[in-house]
Amino acid sequence: MRIGVGASSAQDYIKAVKEAVEKARANIANENIDFALVFSTEKFNHPLVLQTITGLLGPIPVLGANSRAVISTVASLKHGLVIILFCLSKNMHFNIAGVDNITTDSLTAGEILGEKLLRGFTNVRRIFSIIFTNADTLNSQNLILGLQERVGKSFPLAGGSIINRGEQKNNSLSLNQVAMNDGAWGIIWGEKLNFSIVTKHGWQPIGKPRQITKASGNTVIEIDNRPAVNLYKEYFAQDTAELENNLERLRTFYPLGISTGEKKEFLLRSILSIGPDGSLEFLGDVPEGSMVRLMIGSKEACLASTQEAAGATIKNMGRNKIKFAMVLNSLSRFSLLGRMANQEVKIIKNILGDDIPFAGIYTSTEQAPLNTINYLGKTYFHNNSITILAIAE
Repeated sequence: MRIGVGASSAQDYIKAVKEAVEKARANIANENIDFALVFSTEKFNHPLVLQTITGLLGPIPVLGANSRAVISTVASLKHGLVIILFCLSKNMHFNIAGVDNITTDSLTAGEILGEKLLRGFTNVRRIFSIIFTNADTLNSQNLILGLQERVGKSFPLAGGSIINRGEQKNNSLSLNQVAMNDGAWGIIWGEKLNFSIVTKHGWQPIGKPRQITKASGNTVIEIDNRPAVNLYKEYFAQDTAELENNLERLRTFYPLGISTGEKKEFLLRSILSIGPDGSLEFLGDVPEGSMVRLMIGSKEACLASTQEAAGATIKNMGRNKIKFAMVLNSLSRFSLLGRMANQEVKIIKNILGDDIPFAGIYTSTEQAPLNTINYLGKTYFHNNSITILAIAE
């Protein structure tokens, strides 16, 4: 297996594509390319970009994801793209599939995606899957639930959801030159392949434990039998209007942490909006009856969690075996770190080593299994986290 990574931040996006493809090709010699992943920033969300890539690479599957920032082996890029070329060994199997317009019935769409991915995998050992979505949070979660009905509830999945809320809303994914609206694409891998998925966040609990006494999906109506917004009102001594003016800061620094039963592990949920009834909408479901804590983040703790994730990846796989690492990083972490975002890339590079290619993208939510034993590898939506997926033969 050979994997080539190339990046460019050239202002002209056609020039950037050519630069990135040339660099990626230089790392794989004359190997036959099985498929390509393209992570790009918002300016590169243009049909000519994909057409140029296809013209340079030929008729291979090309999966694209577009966000506010991407990750190269050198830096976090607010303008640019990263191209990853995969040349797999003969004893490896993969399949690529997508579904579009999933909001009408996201659960069924997930089942359809699972069925498509499993085609050609009869009597083939399935290893893991990469899934990206760009539907809203609740529909993305239902899609994953439907997918798990087909591939298995504990089948390892890693990926992300990218929700562009500007002019390019819902066009953040593409599959073979076709923009996907409220859709998802996935890659399933099988046979002779090893992997590691590590997720960390670094946020710490503050205040006392609380209970979700009334909730529906990703909307929390009551905490400790009182309007959910009271948790934030009391802690920050602010009224609803003041909290709404500070939503971006609350989302980044003060998410809700759902207890997983492990003393130090919480599943984070970032606040999305405040309802007129005092309810809180989050980026991910918050089960009724669950115990939660208010969480707090800092630049130092954020970078420490990156070091933990990279270190655990090496511990799981061994430095000499890793062929490629994909980094799925939260846009909230990108906002929190600001100019220090490149420090995360440096940490990963220093720990993984100069010889291991890696690339990634910043996401609205991340999809990965929890590390706790009791959750049996089931995939969950994460906020404010960094996930490192490492692949080895």
